[in-house]
Amino acid sequence: MTVTLGNRSAIPAPRRGSGVFERARTVTEPALRSAVDSLPPVTRRAVGYHFGWWDSQGNDRPGTAGKALRPALTLVAAEAVGGTPVGMAAVAAVPAAIPAAVAVELVHNFTLLHDDVLDGDGLRRHRPTVWKTFGTGAAILAGDALLALAFDVLAAAAHPAAPTAARMLGATVGQLVEGQADDVTFDRRDDVSLDECIRMARRKTGSLLECAAGLGGLFGGGTPAQIAALRGYGAELGLAFQLTDDLLGIWGGADATGKPAHSDLRHRKRSLPVVAALAAGSPSAAWITEAYAAKHELSDVEVGELADSLEADGWQDWCRTEAQRHVRAALDQLEPGITAERRQDLRTIARLVGDRDR
Repeated sequence: MTVTLGNRSAIPAPRRGSGVFERARTVTEPALRSAVDSLPPVTRRAVGYHFGWWDSQGNDRPGTAGKALRPALTLVAAEAVGGTPVGMAAVAAVPAAIPAAVAVELVHNFTLLHDDVLDGDGLRRHRPTVWKTFGTGAAILAGDALLALAFDVLAAAAHPAAPTAARMLGATVGQLVEGQADDVTFDRRDDVSLDECIRMARRKTGSLLECAAGLGGLFGGGTPAQIAALRGYGAELGLAFQLTDDLLGIWGGADATGKPAHSDLRHRKRSLPVVAALAAGSPSAAWITEAYAAKHELSDVEVGELADSLEADGWQDWCRTEAQRHVRAALDQLEPGITAERRQDLRTIARLVGDRDR
């Protein structure tokens, strides 16, 4: 298939009314839909359902869109190195980085489709996941189709940076698959160290945000130094994102996350706060060890008590503090090569990642 798309100690507040994610979604969604429309009908229906565009029968519906973090990061990175600004106007005005933004979003959703199967999650964005609706096989194949489609989109862009971008994206997929494999393995181990967990997060989550920023730099015509700075920013932002994700996986409300309360504890996930608590030997560690070794399904009361114990030990605050530290580290990466004026939206994205509640 071929697709044709046309201050180190303080975190700055986001620019009021910037709407950076909404702007990215508005600009990239037509190209994303065009790419998905090239898929075979059965796969297309499952993918469109996953994106929230229609119901399980293929009928249009007012969907709950994803955050569009990765496309926004790609487009803003392209702007930061001097690429054409992303406007809200017609297709003729969209920048050269749109195919890169779409490719990154396709890879991200490939991982979500597979993650839901691997984790046994029945809900995403407040409705049944693709594997629950269409079957496990259909979800896996839909994810595979999105992965192939991402590289097709890059190839069809006919951009001078496309070959380099494809190699960068391919290396990233290898890293995130390795990170996902470690994550699955960790859930069967009781000796996971915090260093191992951080390395896993860098691969599983950080690698794709690093790639999103790097692709933006490439398609925006950035220098090697600028692209390296953007990739460093994305990598640190990925750790901030994972720490916040792990916080929400334990303490996030179901209304915000679209998943059951205390989801990660129900699945006995070796998430960063859990592994940190175990490594520190804090009072909650004994509770975690006993609960995670139990053979029965954990009840609402049990996971609630576990969450309260971890919070009382300070691990919710630890997640927030560590996430903010990595946000600051991400912004520090931009100092050498990105001008202050062009850092503004990158600062906005970093702040929104650190402060997100879903």
